[in-house]
Amino acid sequence: MRTGKVICAVLCAVFLLTLLSCKGKLPEFDDFQDVYVDSLPENTEDGLTLHAFNWTYAQITANLESIKNAGFKSVLTMPVQQPKSGGASWWAFYQPLSMTVGDGSSLGSKEDLITLCAKAEEFGIAILADIVANHMATTDAEDKEPDGTPTVSPQVEAYEPVLYNNRNDDTDGNGVTFHHNKNAVGSGAETQYYAYGNLPDLNTANPYVQQRILSLLKECIDVGIDGFRFDAAKHIETPSDPNYPSDFWENTLEEAKKYYKQKTGKDLYVYGEILNSPSGRGLSEYTKFMRITDDGFVAQFKGAFASKDPLQILNAELKTGAASELIAWVESHDEYVTTNTHYSNVRIAKYWSVIAAKKGLGGLFLARPTDELTVGQIGSYGFESEYVAVSNRFHNRFYDAESYESVDGTCYINEKIKENDQGALILDLGAVDTEKTVTVAVPHLQDGNYYDSLTGNKAVVSDHKAYIRFEANGMAVLTRSKDLHPRLDVSDRDCSFVGGKQITVTVKNAEEAYYGFNGESATQPIDGQAVITLKDHVKDGVCILKIHLKNGEKVYDRTFTYKQVELIGDKFNVVNLDGKYLNGDYEIYIWSWSPGKWSKNYTVENGVMLVDTDGMTGFLIGVFEKGYEIADVNNWDPNVLKQSTDIKGDTLKAGFVDMTGF
Repeated sequence: MRTGKVICAVLCAVFLLTLLSCKGKLPEFDDFQDVYVDSLPENTEDGLTLHAFNWTYAQITANLESIKNAGFKSVLTMPVQQPKSGGASWWAFYQPLSMTVGDGSSLGSKEDLITLCAKAEEFGIAILADIVANHMATTDAEDKEPDGTPTVSPQVEAYEPVLYNNRNDDTDGNGVTFHHNKNAVGSGAETQYYAYGNLPDLNTANPYVQQRILSLLKECIDVGIDGFRFDAAKHIETPSDPNYPSDFWENTLEEAKKYYKQKTGKDLYVYGEILNSPSGRGLSEYTKFMRITDDGFVAQFKGAFASKDPLQILNAELKTGAASELIAWVESHDEYVTTNTHYSNVRIAKYWSVIAAKKGLGGLFLARPTDELTVGQIGSYGFESEYVAVSNRFHNRFYDAESYESVDGTCYINEKIKENDQGALILDLGAVDTEKTVTVAVPHLQDGNYYDSLTGNKAVVSDHKAYIRFEANGMAVLTRSKDLHPRLDVSDRDCSFVGGKQITVTVKNAEEAYYGFNGESATQPIDGQAVITLKDHVKDGVCILKIHLKNGEKVYDRTFTYKQVELIGDKFNVVNLDGKYLNGDYEIYIWSWSPGKWSKNYTVENGVMLVDTDGMTGFLIGVFEKGYEIADVNNWDPNVLKQSTDIKGDTLKAGFVDMTGF
């Protein structure tokens, strides 16, 4: 909630340091006694969340140190239920087959999730699970039931036989488990029939359905999950729904909260996806149970940087009156997938800084996927950017401080005031000259020396004015701490390679910077940048790169793994495919485009699948039950147990794909 709002009429004046000396020197101050220790908040609700979109559990585990260093308190996974076709594509996770933690998911096994949760706890990081409780998987043909409602996928029966067998009629006394009220109006148009993607809508008022969802929530808590996101929460009715009320949230989420409290002594962190406003219902019907998404907050000021108008930021309104009821983002996974938003990393960081500084507001930062939306590949490490990290640390330091927002000329300011600590986020939306000092009105900051967490530059505050030298991006995060965090950029990470592939390691803000290989100590110095040829450091087919950075008390250790691939022949190589798929326990088919057909047009040599890709624009690998024969090779067969992501584009051109983890 905004606790102070000041609009300064004074223009954001610019003074050269020489002019300052002519008018009289700025007063000199001793540095504040800074006792703050950088740390994550104790409670999940007080921190910020990284959305590990398309990441496997193992990938999240491997990056926990980096996630903590970037200041994120929690990580949101993909939906944890068994996904359709094993989860080859991101959307398959939003068509679950089960109300249990999936053990045949491309994210990893249940044991992998247990490992992740245990390791995250060591870092003080909470793992949040995405839960799909509104609907389940449909058929690929998208056919309809006789009444026109979506068909439930027959694959559901293997995991949830009661849900499947009672989908249209009450066959065994458990009640009809899916909605068939297609013509419902008012709130029922949203809660009784899920019109999006032809997906079968669960009857969330049904006691058996509620029982299965509560069982899933408790299983997640037992695994070590610390919170939930409810997908399509708006499409599930509340007890006070004007037309179709039910006790769903009371019998599932509220019971899960009690269960979590009994096990941990803490409060369960929960938020629900509420896009736009629910028809005929107030938001308070949902906020009594959980936080909800504020999908419109940042949209109100995305034009501010082009127009250089900070008032757009200052005047942006939240979805409800209480920031503590909300969670906002710069971009959601849905927005990125459908509109392919391509803001620069710096622009994202500026938008994000406003969210992170807003008192009480939760924040969700999207880890962008690959251009191909490949499950199991990390598309971007923008979450590690120091521009993002300084905002996260600023949030963690001042989440419970009084907050005062204002503008001064082209500058937006958010001051943070605690009893023994103060700071400010300042964004200059105008043209920035890095050689000049800018004066910005800070009506609440105590006089003294502050330091920009991005540059280390000292900013003197005197008589309610801050004298700042901005970086070119126009962003300054002022605190009383002088130390800078080490900054690392690696051109390629944790990948497979052929030939003499080189990677570039770039380091900033490090008094010490070293690298080493394959278990050896990191002793080779990095002087700003190092170019490494991977093949020169391979041992047993692998190059393990260790990097050690230190700046003051800040220590940053990272390890990256690169696998060398020796290509066989002139066919496309599918390497590191799990042997269980090749030893006869399953049937493996390839679905190709141009022409579109199933085939077994491959051979296996030394555990490598060799595929003839001549004339193909792409293909995928499909796993079927042992002995299964595809009846019509010219049409997609929905009986596939598991399928790979699409192998196309640059991957096809590279001549190989690494199937580790499939």
